[in-house]
Amino acid sequence: MTERLLLVSTCGTSLLTNGTSAEDRAWLTKVANDCEVDSSRLGPIVEDRRAVLAAADEPTRCRMSAELNGIAAVHRRYTPRQVSHVIVHTDTALGKAAAQLVDAALGNAALLLSAAGLRTDNLSSFRAALADLSAQLDTLVASYRAQGWFVVFNLTGGFKSLNGYLQTLAMILADRCVFLFEGAPELMEIPRLPVRLAEVDELRAHARTFRQLAVGYAVAADAAQGVPDSLLMEVDGEVTTSTLGDVAWARHRATLFSEQLHPPLSRKLQVAESVRREFAGLQSEQKMQVNEALDEFSAYLDNARELPRSRLFKKLLGKPVPGSTHELYAWSDGAAGRLLGHFEPNGVFVVDRLTKHL
Repeated sequence: MTERLLLVSTCGTSLLTNGTSAEDRAWLTKVANDCEVDSSRLGPIVEDRRAVLAAADEPTRCRMSAELNGIAAVHRRYTPRQVSHVIVHTDTALGKAAAQLVDAALGNAALLLSAAGLRTDNLSSFRAALADLSAQLDTLVASYRAQGWFVVFNLTGGFKSLNGYLQTLAMILADRCVFLFEGAPELMEIPRLPVRLAEVDELRAHARTFRQLAVGYAVAADAAQGVPDSLLMEVDGEVTTSTLGDVAWARHRATLFSEQLHPPLSRKLQVAESVRREFAGLQSEQKMQVNEALDEFSAYLDNARELPRSRLFKKLLGKPVPGSTHELYAWSDGAAGRLLGHFEPNGVFVVDRLTKHL
């Protein structure tokens, strides 16, 4: 018997597709990667599934949903006294709807977890989303483990493209990774691997590479020489972070970003010396967010990569600060932080000031 169990379950769309008409199933397949769909078409399907689930006994629920079938098998295997559920779903309308149905069947007490871009129609955004998801899960699992919870990743449901990644992540973070194959009565269990994550010094020496990868730069394999092999994967002459690399960067990023103001990733971005002096007086969390803002802005300048919604970049109204024409949000908690700057005739953006207010 397990006293307290944190159960992280991946969620696909089997609850929506099982038992629907061939016409509805074809439509669901067509819009599987869409963030927004026709609610007048999806709504009745969701409500029908919700009503059937509410009236069903457990064996019927397990037949309807791979996710609920796996969760039920975990309960039988570990018989926990207390369970905290996390449901990982794609960043799509169907993914969220299916996760909400699973949550409803569990009593509406689960944490629904996803990451922007976690869908399979764009490889680069999918990779960035996996890194974001790794950071979220690493933080969440660490907080539960510190309180003595037993952690299980249940990958019975969900999608192959996501589950393959999370299987490796589970063997780093969780106590067990489990599957329930269709028709099998017993769980397949994989124990946690005795893996040593990279120390902060190993990442510090190659911080620029990890900073570039975190905001979507293409990094040639030759430019990443010296980085521990376990932290990167090479594909067609370019590198990306491995699952271990994602977790290591998530754990050490705050330390590295709070130590110093890092040089801009882009040649189109310059930082005035006055900003460096202002940076030195910031709190660690604010230093981290300034470095993140500058890295994201570098990718925006070099690759036209869209900035996060919280990272607003806009023209200043009037002339509140002489010489500066634009502002970039660095952080928004408490006294909001702004990076103020201007464009030079050659197109280079110069950050003139770092201020906590305007």
